[in-house]
Amino acid sequence: MMMKNFSLKLAKTVLVLFLGSNTLIANNLYSGMAEAAIPSCVAPDVPSVPQNKDLGVGPVKKVELGPLDKKMINEGKTIYNNQCIICHDLDQNKLGPALKNVAKIRTPEYIMNLLLNSAQMQKENATVIALQKQFNNLPMPDPALNQAKARSVLEYLRSLVQ
Repeated sequence: MMMKNFSLKLAKTVLVLFLGSNTLIANNLYSGMAEAAIPSCVAPDVPSVPQNKDLGVGPVKKVELGPLDKKMINEGKTIYNNQCIICHDLDQNKLGPALKNVAKIRTPEYIMNLLLNSAQMQKENATVIALQKQFNNLPMPDPALNQAKARSVLEYLRSLVQ
């Protein structure tokens, strides 16, 4: 219970940071979180589009993967630690889903398109819409990455798969 209270306080702090001085909106969103516990894992009601088919919505139609690139992994880890970790832990859900094995269950194109085109993905992609519902409809902010930086984040996420 103590961890849940900490998580909810952290969530409120993050909401205030994202929403600025508009604490009324943050408090309303936070109240919804207090009533509906953040799930500990992604529920099975996320649409089961075959993962090798869901490319997401955006400019990336094909990603060529090769051996892991250490330079890209390091750059992707830095970006993750600076922009993503506030909402996404690796091993457990926070404001958004855990990401440790996301490169195992989502296509590289899906991941890249979500990083490059998050607003449109949140409106049009059934998987993202279902995930948002599980996480109190909290929108993912646009990480404002170019294709090379998004590719580095993808490489970092690939390096985590076990």
